Amino acid sequence: MTDAVKPECAAVLGGISAYLDGELEATECDAIDAHCRTCADCAAVVQGLRATIGLCRGAVVAELPEPVKAKAQASIARLLQTG
Repeated sequence: MTDAVKPECAAVLGGISAYLDGELEATECDAIDAHCRTCADCAAVVQGLRATIGLCRGAVVAELPEPVKAKAQASIARLLQTG
């Protein structure tokens, strides 16, 4: 983005979290979608955040290997015994 953020971009960026979380009314989502069709900078921010959210959600599903779990559990047990 350029150094000076346009007011319409500031409005989009200010509501981007609620937009991505599905917390906005349909008319507000439509306005953001319309803006992103004409503003490559805001569209890139929205797309980048969507990708980041997707990666984070995917990481939550990943199962820890058993040796890692066992080591963490042993460390916690030691901390609880010495506390």
